[in-house]
Amino acid sequence: MNPYGSSTSSQSKDWGPRAYSYWLVASLSLFLLYLGVNTFIQPEAAIQGFGLTLFHSSDAAIIYIKANRDLYIGLVISALLLFRLRKASLILLILSIEMPIVDAILVLRSDGAAPASAWIHIGTVIYILIVAWVLFREERSVIMNHKSKHPQSFPK
Repeated sequence: MNPYGSSTSSQSKDWGPRAYSYWLVASLSLFLLYLGVNTFIQPEAAIQGFGLTLFHSSDAAIIYIKANRDLYIGLVISALLLFRLRKASLILLILSIEMPIVDAILVLRSDGAAPASAWIHIGTVIYILIVAWVLFREERSVIMNHKSKHPQSFPK
C-alpha cells in the first residue's frame, strides 16, 4: 500500500517493453554492462576511451574500480527493469547523475587527458536527464490517472 491507500503494483505492471521509456532505461543498462565487461577485458583501451591516460602500471587498479562500478550499476538497472520498477529507476537515475558529472570534472582536471573526452560524460548527463524527465512524466501521468479513477483514495 502506498501513502494514499492504494497498491502501486498495478502501476508498475503498466511499465514494460511496450513503453519507450523502458527501452531508454534498458539501453543505459546495456551500455553500462558493455562498459563494465569491456573494461575488464581491455583495461588500457577502456581508460583511454574514458578520457584518461595511465602514466604508471600501478595506476591500473583504478580501471578495475571503474569497471566494477559500471557493471554493478548496469546490473542494478537490469534488476529494476526485470521487476518493472519505473519509480525506482527514476530515483536511481536522479541519484546517480553525479557520477558522470564527477567523471567529466576528473577528465578535465587530469594531466594528459583530452578535454574533448569530457563531452562523453556530459552527453551521459544529458541522456540521463532526458530519460529521468520522461520517467517522471510517465509516473506523474499514472498517478493523475489513478487519482481521477479513485478520488476517494487520496487525501484532500
